[in-house]
Amino acid sequence: MSTYRGTFEHDSFLGWLNLFKIRRLQMLYNVGERPPYPVIISKPTVGDVLRNLNKADFGLFATVTFLGFFAARKSTLGLTTTEFVRQRGFSIAWNSIMMAGALFACMNSNNRLTGFVDNGLQWRRKEQRLTKYDFTSEFEEGTIWKFFRLR
Repeated sequence: MSTYRGTFEHDSFLGWLNLFKIRRLQMLYNVGERPPYPVIISKPTVGDVLRNLNKADFGLFATVTFLGFFAARKSTLGLTTTEFVRQRGFSIAWNSIMMAGALFACMNSNNRLTGFVDNGLQWRRKEQRLTKYDFTSEFEEGTIWKFFRLR
């Protein structure tokens, strides 16, 4: 268990359960706001994402695969055609669920690299807004463009 109550270490087999904790109600970040955790790589490649897979991602994949076996089995029991069709349907359903588990694991790895999931790092300053200087709003107030401003 982590130092925070009810959370798991980010690199443990059950670390993916932290995805269910609501850290912040806002999903989209405004200009000048930073993600909740420090960014390791801002635009990771597929190779970066695959190299960053850890125990939490494997736990996510293993859980989805395990539960997907029973879901695929239950969903194909109702097929009243031949045994071959039932086996083929189970195979397709279970492989699809395993691919979804692999996709979830890669998404978790990508979010960890970009700072949207706990990556073991902490910001030095706790405030969410970055210092941003606005040099154009004073100029825009004196022109017609003040009526077209989106902010």
